Amino acid sequence: MDENKEILTSENEAENTNTDTTAETTENTTFVADEPTESEEMSFAETEPANENGVIVPQPKKKSIIQLPIIIGIVIVAVAAATLFVIKGFFDTSIVGTWIESVDVTGNSASSDEASKVDVYYTFNGDNTLNYRIGSMVWNGTYTVSTDDSGKQTLAMTLNGNETNCNYAVSGNMFSGRTLELSTSTAANKVKLKSGSEVKPELKVDKDFKADKKITGSWTYDNGYAKMTYKFNDDGTVEINQSDALNVDGTYLIKNGTIIIKYYYTDEVEMDVAYSVESNGLKLNDILYTKDDDSAKATTAVTEAATETATTSAK
Repeated sequence: MDENKEILTSENEAENTNTDTTAETTENTTFVADEPTESEEMSFAETEPANENGVIVPQPKKKSIIQLPIIIGIVIVAVAAATLFVIKGFFDTSIVGTWIESVDVTGNSASSDEASKVDVYYTFNGDNTLNYRIGSMVWNGTYTVSTDDSGKQTLAMTLNGNETNCNYAVSGNMFSGRTLELSTSTAANKVKLKSGSEVKPELKVDKDFKADKKITGSWTYDNGYAKMTYKFNDDGTVEINQSDALNVDGTYLIKNGTIIIKYYYTDEVEMDVAYSVESNGLKLNDILYTKDDDSAKATTAVTEAATETATTSAK
C-alpha cells in the first residue's frame, strides 16, 4: 500500500507540474498576444474577419469603378496612335514637309568651271506658305494644291512675284523614303525631289571682326514700294530682309569705310557695301537707312530725297 501511495503521489506531482507548466505557458502566451509585434499586427490586419462561431468568412473584393475606363482609354489612344503611325508611314501622300532637289550648277569661284551638285530645299508648310532655300538665301512664298475629277493633282507656287503651275505626285513611305515628282504639260519635263531636312551652310565670322556700336542694330529703307532691312549683330552675323520675300543670313566685316558681307548661294558670295554714319541714319551705297527704334526715325520723304540725290549724282 505504501508503494501505491508513493506511485500515486508521484503521478499527482507530475500532473501538478504539467498543470503549472501549462498555466505558465498560457500566461506567457496571453502576454505575447496582448502585445503583438509589428509583423503580427500586419498579419492580423490582413486576416479575413470571423463570424460569431469563429469561422472565417471570405469578404467580397471591392471592384474598381475607375480602373476599367482608364484601361479602355489607354487602349483607344494606343490604337489611334498606331493607326496614325501606319497611315503616316505607308499612306502619306501629303505635300507638307521639306523636299530636296539636287541641281547641277557651275561654281562661282574663278578657279571653278566644273558643274557640281547643290541641294535646293522646298519646304511646304501646313499654312500654305512656302520656303525655297539655296545656301543661306530663303525665298518666301505661298502655294495651293488641288485635285480634278480625274484624280490629277495640281500644285501652284508663288515665289518672288512669279507663279508656277505643275502636276505633282507623292510616292514611297517614311521607311524607304518618299518622293515628290513635279511635272508640267510636257511629259519630258519632270523633276524628282526626295523628302529630308534642310542643311544650312556654316557661317564663319572673320577672325578680325570688331563690332561697331554705331552700326550694330536693325536699319530699314522703305519708300512705300520697296523695303530693305539690314540687321547687323554684334557677333559678326548679318540678316538681310527684302520686302519679307527674301531672307539672307551672312557675316560681315567693317574695313576701310566698307562693310564686307559674305553669304552663300550656290557658292560663297562676297558683297562690298560702302557706308557712312549720318545724323539721321546709316547710308549704305548712298541709300539712307533709318534705325528701327524710337531714337532715330526719318520720314519717307527724307529717305526718298536721299535716294533721288544718289541717283542724280550717278547720272
